[in-house]
Amino acid sequence: MKHIGIVDITTAGACLCANEIVAQSAKITLSKKHPEFTMHAFSYDQYYDLIHRKDWINLAKKICESIELLSKVGADFIIIPSNTPHYAIEMIDQNSPLPVISLIDIVTDECHRKGYKKVLVLGTKQTMQGGLYDEVLKAKNILSIIPTDDVCDKIENLIRNEIIPSKINSMTVENIQKDIEKYDCDAIILGCTELPIVYDENNLGKPVVDTTRLLAHYALQFATENDH
Repeated sequence: MKHIGIVDITTAGACLCANEIVAQSAKITLSKKHPEFTMHAFSYDQYYDLIHRKDWINLAKKICESIELLSKVGADFIIIPSNTPHYAIEMIDQNSPLPVISLIDIVTDECHRKGYKKVLVLGTKQTMQGGLYDEVLKAKNILSIIPTDDVCDKIENLIRNEIIPSKINSMTVENIQKDIEKYDCDAIILGCTELPIVYDENNLGKPVVDTTRLLAHYALQFATENDH
C-alpha cells in the first residue's frame, strides 16, 4: 500500500479524515489492515492568518513545507483535508515534490456522478462567498447556491469558534440547521471538513456530499491500487 501524507490544517477535520481511512479499510478488507499514513501540522494560527488575508502564495509555501517533511518520512502522495486552502491548489501542485489529490475535483466529480443540478455549498465564509466551488461546478452544469450573509456568518462562527476548538453548542447547530432547511437544492456540499462532525443527511434532511469522508475513500482507493 502507498503511504498517505496528510497535511493537517485543522486537526478536527484531519483526524476525522484519518479515522475514516482506517474505518473504511476495515469494512473493505474485513481486517485490521490499512495504509500507513503520516500527519503533519503547523500551529493553526499560522494557517488562519494567511487564509484570513487571502495570502494564497504564502499559504501554498507553508503547505509545501509540510509536504517536504511528509516526503522525508516516506509519504507517496498528499491529501489536504481542508477546503479553503484549495484556493492555492495550483501553486501547491507546481511546487510539491509529491502528487497532491485535489479535494475540489473529487467533490465536483461526485456531484456530477450523482446527477445533482443544484447544490448548496456550506463551509467557511472564504469557501462560500469566495466562490471556491462555483466555476468547477458550473463546468459540470451544476448550479452552486450560497447562503445569505447572516447564515454565512453563523456557519463561520460555528466552524471557527465551536467545532475547531471543540466547544460545540447544540443550540447553534440546531439554529443553523433550520436556516439550511429553507434552501431549495438537490444536495448539500459540506465544504468544510469539520462540518460532518455536526451535520449529515439525517439531520439536514437532504443528500449531503461529505467532503471529509469522500477524500478519505478516494485516498484509500489510491493507496491500495495495485496492492497485492
